[in-house]
Amino acid sequence: MKDHYATILIAAAALLLIGFSQTAGDARAFATRHHYRIDVNQESVAQGMANVGAGVFQGMPVSTSLSASSLNESAGASTPVASLTTGALVIATLVVLAPVFSHLPKAVLGAVIIDAVLFGMIDLDELRRLYRVTRFDFWIAIAAIVGVLSAGVLTGVVIGVVLSLAWLVYVTTRPPMPLLGREPGTQVYRDLDENPGDETFPGISVLRLDGGLFFATAEALEDRIRALGEDGHQMSGLVLDLEGVDFVDSQGAAKLAELHHLTQSQGVMLRLARVKPNVLKILTADGVVGLIGVDHIHGNVDRALEAERAGLSDLPGTADAAAAASSVV
Repeated sequence: MKDHYATILIAAAALLLIGFSQTAGDARAFATRHHYRIDVNQESVAQGMANVGAGVFQGMPVSTSLSASSLNESAGASTPVASLTTGALVIATLVVLAPVFSHLPKAVLGAVIIDAVLFGMIDLDELRRLYRVTRFDFWIAIAAIVGVLSAGVLTGVVIGVVLSLAWLVYVTTRPPMPLLGREPGTQVYRDLDENPGDETFPGISVLRLDGGLFFATAEALEDRIRALGEDGHQMSGLVLDLEGVDFVDSQGAAKLAELHHLTQSQGVMLRLARVKPNVLKILTADGVVGLIGVDHIHGNVDRALEAERAGLSDLPGTADAAAAASSVV
């Protein structure tokens, strides 16, 4: 028995992956098509209990059937009664019509399944939408389809999952960090690449981090800030806009402390703007607020910029940040 543990575990993991992905995917596809809501947790519990019953009574693993669901839909099924009717017909077929159907060529049964899946579930319009909106999603879908057709369902599912996770890791670890400029006549700060005519101020850079500050993005932020000091222009002040930062971990907080020491050693004044309360609480607990100074944490980017331009730290709005920081100590 011990010699088969590896085989059993691999098979169980494969059945779990295929069963869950197929059940969730089919349920969501039909829910979207017919405009109703599903509970994936409830679907998973139902499938799990069905598999427990199959295991107790030595049945086959239970999962959804894409072809059967498509045939039910094309036949007009809309309630669970359709499943009961199908079950009764299957039993009657096994008992009464099995000798007749046993002479049918397998190609006939294959044609029925291919027709149900090809015309019932393959959504060419969705593939066109993916190609138009996000090319990478389109190529993930194509890779999964090729995997299913060439090596089987499990291979296709694994290819889709692995590529999706790789894309998620890539996007998460490389958040956008644009330089900002001020729209003339306003206090609105926008991406300079998209709005090159916006106001900038000599020696002061405004940088926005669009994503969480944690172990996977901390080094990217440091690299971005170092690049600002190496692109040829002199920088005396850096305003870090944290409006897009909803989460920071211990490593992210430590990285902000390192960046404070880095900018200080280069004669650059670091200021933070629009720090959210949950982020401010973590920075305070880690001592980063005390290190940077509550008077260098501002309610918005414009206040931080004007404070840096004036060389002051007591402009209106900094007291609010100081009070907020002291309240979480």
